[in-house]
Amino acid sequence: MSYSTQQLKELAHTDLQELLRIINHHYKIDIKTVALAIDVLGEEIKDETVVLPVIRRLLKHIHVLIRESAIICVMTFYADRPPPPDIVDRLKIIAQNDPSNDLRDLAKDSLRSFS
Repeated sequence: MSYSTQQLKELAHTDLQELLRIINHHYKIDIKTVALAIDVLGEEIKDETVVLPVIRRLLKHIHVLIRESAIICVMTFYADRPPPPDIVDRLKIIAQNDPSNDLRDLAKDSLRSFS
């Protein structure tokens, strides 16, 4: 099943549990839609108690596109304040050890943006 960005934004405001279901139960949803949902989460939801647990889990996800969206979510959600130390530590691990060169670079960029 696929959702447009607009549909995902609408869910963020009208049915947050459905947006989280899309993110958390992605095996039933195409991976690009899940990545978009993660991006929307960082842009549209301001409640750290909702966003932070999702970010923590997804930064360790096996799929590179999900990890990439999680980093973008961190950058968006924490644009005006520093992220928690454990998130910074995870970004450092990604920046040093991720199999994807592009993801290592993105993690390095995110860390620079928080300095």
